[in-house]
Amino acid sequence: MSNAAGRANRTGLRLEAFVSGILAEAGYHPIAPPSSFWAMRAMEQPIYASQCEIGRDIYGKCRRVDFILYHPRRWPGCLVVQCKWQASSGSVEEKYPFEVLSIQHNEYPTIVLLDGGGYTKGAEQWLRSQAGGNQLLRHVFSQGDFQRFASRGSL
Repeated sequence: MSNAAGRANRTGLRLEAFVSGILAEAGYHPIAPPSSFWAMRAMEQPIYASQCEIGRDIYGKCRRVDFILYHPRRWPGCLVVQCKWQASSGSVEEKYPFEVLSIQHNEYPTIVLLDGGGYTKGAEQWLRSQAGGNQLLRHVFSQGDFQRFASRGSL
């Protein structure tokens, strides 16, 4: 892995650690291994799994999401949170259309957490313009926006 790719992976992992912390503050319990998530919903308590398989993407390949949440009152049908970090210009933003189509292809409402500031303004605007269509909820958040969303009890 190149230095740039390794750095991008580490910053992406930091964004996922941020989300895990917010979920813990909101009363969610982590489930591992992720394959246990589906059965653990029977416990009727707020839970989440990271890197969980939820079905197929638009190419028919296994779709793994950053986070899937279950809350017996707020999200009884589950909620997906996808993290997209880009600190410098690159190909990550070129994957946004694939992400949006895959979100529309799945059955779970989805929030996208977009941060890092390295994406172009046009890519950010396009992604935000897709929110509210099909399963991509009207939420494309920065870290601060996501934290405010969670503090209002929306998770």
